[in-house]
Amino acid sequence: MGFARWILLALEFALGADIIRTAIAPSWDDIGKLAAIAAIRTGLGFFLERDIDEIGEPSNEVKRHEPSA
Repeated sequence: MGFARWILLALEFALGADIIRTAIAPSWDDIGKLAAIAAIRTGLGFFLERDIDEIGEPSNEVKRHEPSA
């Protein structure tokens, strides 16, 4: 689970880097590429996060077994 969350974070940083790179020297070709990359990364992030939520993080709580009366 931890690895999947790191992948999500890396996707966010990579998208941010692409946005900054395009903002510095934009051309229509660069803007089109950025739109395609953003759509793909957003889709990947959405489905990865959905899978993480479905699997769920195992709880660290220790369940105490109390004897019944």
